Amino acid sequence: MQVYFVRHGETDYEVVASRGVRGWATSFAPLSHLGRLQIDAIARDYRLQEAEAILCSSYARALESGALLSRALNKPLFVEYDLHEWLPQKDPLGDIDAELLRRARHALEDDHADAPWERVEEVRARVLRVLERYRDRRRVVVVTHAVVIQSVVGTRRPIDHAEIVEFTWRPDGEAERAATAAPRDGVTVKR
Repeated sequence: MQVYFVRHGETDYEVVASRGVRGWATSFAPLSHLGRLQIDAIARDYRLQEAEAILCSSYARALESGALLSRALNKPLFVEYDLHEWLPQKDPLGDIDAELLRRARHALEDDHADAPWERVEEVRARVLRVLERYRDRRRVVVVTHAVVIQSVVGTRRPIDHAEIVEFTWRPDGEAERAATAAPRDGVTVKR
């Protein structure tokens, strides 16, 4: 299966911050005006035209990005909970303090089985389970978050807003990252 990972567009966190929203509730923040323009621009990318479906995270920024792509491409949209952002705190009711977030980001790839944050292997495993449900498709767009994309394709490089990252997934459990990615300027470059 050819997977076109798309990071959501730029997010307008000011909308939720101005209302005193904190923690997990910031996931309700919509795209900014620029974020909508970013998604509109990539909707014209030739690689996305042949997709059979769009899968997206349930977080508002990814959901809005997926909805814009679905409308522009005239493709069905499926919201998949397990495409959500990386969890710096597995307990949804737990407090996320700055020190915990710093430690989690620093140790994201370390094998801390008892760590309160989600490890890269855990993120990758939940995303591959989602792809397994769509194994009958040849091409899908997956709208999600930077750490999620990084964990699946095996890169530590930053993923820009509305960036398309190609990935080939094989239902037999093997996967490989494509040799190209489209940076925000829309030019395909070899990595």
